[in-house]
Amino acid sequence: TVEGTSTQQTHEQVEMSNGRRWAVTIGVMTGMAIAALEATVVGTAMPTVIASLGGIAHYSWVFSAYLVTSTVTVPVWGRLSDLYGRRRMYLIGVATFLLGSIASGGAGSMMQLIAARAVQGLGAGAIIPLSMTIIGELYTLHERARTQALFSGVWGVASIAGPLVGGYVTDALSWRWVFYLNLPFGALAATVIALAYPPR
Repeated sequence: TVEGTSTQQTHEQVEMSNGRRWAVTIGVMTGMAIAALEATVVGTAMPTVIASLGGIAHYSWVFSAYLVTSTVTVPVWGRLSDLYGRRRMYLIGVATFLLGSIASGGAGSMMQLIAARAVQGLGAGAIIPLSMTIIGELYTLHERARTQALFSGVWGVASIAGPLVGGYVTDALSWRWVFYLNLPFGALAATVIALAYPPR
């Protein structure tokens, strides 16, 4: 029943230690940060990408493919997480995002990059909303305002730091590293969630 479910959820929130809750919070914040950065960091790398791959006529699709797939798949990921569990779907979302990052970094043409960015967006469609859902299940209503402020800060920092990071990485390393740098942070987020967040 609804009352039984509410009581059980409250009990689970009380039983989880603060250290474990904060570990999960840091994990989902890391995942959300890479998804948020990816929406802005690519912009400053694109002139170098165009010089390397060509295909300037398809320039806008590098951004649109990511945004479209990340937006339209949100309700699908949400429903799947209701059926099969938050942790499982979150980890699949991170794996999909990282697969798209690897493919983006290794793209040999603009069309390959666009397809890889679409795969990245599929993963982001899971990471961003499920991060908020997980936090909603971990914290009481009174505590959520504080954690919500942290996530808002992540988006604020991403919007400012994204172009700076993209420009620096492109100049210092290669435009491909704009995507490859997602791998260690994504692996960290997935590891923390896999270890700290209950299966159900």
